[in-house]
Amino acid sequence: MNSQFKFYYKLTKPGIVYANTLTAVAGYLFVSKLKIDLMPFLGLIFGTACLIASACVFNNVLDISIDRKMSRTATRGLVSGKINKKSAIYFLTVLLIVSSGTLLSLTNLKTFIVGIIAYVFYVFVYGYFKRHSVFGTLVGTIPGSASIIAGGVCVNDNLSWSLVLLGLIMVVWQMAHFYAIAIYRLSDYIDANLPVWPVVKGVKNTSRQIILFIILFLVLNLLILIVDKFSVVYLIVMMVISSWWLLYSLISKSKLDITHWAKKVFINSLIVNVVFIIMVSFFNVLP
Repeated sequence: MNSQFKFYYKLTKPGIVYANTLTAVAGYLFVSKLKIDLMPFLGLIFGTACLIASACVFNNVLDISIDRKMSRTATRGLVSGKINKKSAIYFLTVLLIVSSGTLLSLTNLKTFIVGIIAYVFYVFVYGYFKRHSVFGTLVGTIPGSASIIAGGVCVNDNLSWSLVLLGLIMVVWQMAHFYAIAIYRLSDYIDANLPVWPVVKGVKNTSRQIILFIILFLVLNLLILIVDKFSVVYLIVMMVISSWWLLYSLISKSKLDITHWAKKVFINSLIVNVVFIIMVSFFNVLP
């Protein structure tokens, strides 16, 4: 891979792009019950990926001064000077135009609106809150939960209670996931002077919050049965994986140092999210 291309590629935060695009696909398959209308489906994938990539590049442009202070971001292209700011702005603009055109022409207006709302929240609203409020992480879960909703409304232009609840499940999952990152990357956030929860409230308080959000994740996966007839397979698998995540987090909390514990919770959260996406996509509603 060409080194310059690699810097531009990393500027899009590909992990975020892939994760959120897969979540959008899950929302689509959930609503369509695995029936795929090819062009809207492909438009959703490509348009969503480009929109998220544009937002991530925009975030990188705004966060240059912050990224300089954090060890894990100090080598990013904009910080190191491998990419200049003007080129990054051109790049994000092209991505935004391509994504907007794709979503408007191949999906529907509601999918585009959900995407743009998420874009604005991530770049501007979350961008402000993460610098000035302990609730920045919570605000950041809003764009992170929008992908599954965008995927669902792409099918029939209808925002159902099931989709809303799936979005809430993504919110509480992200809270546990990102609080775990904030603990084991605590020194970075202190260096960057960002008021994330463990910096302001302490790691012990944050660890209790993580446990609470894992419990909420389990409860919401139970409550979803009230709003839709989810399959028994979905219920069993999600209860097992949620219970495993919760019990492991509780038991290991007293055995590991807090940084090691948080990293384990983070890794386990990725496993839980993969299982959740698979279950929503392929084992959700009874025929």
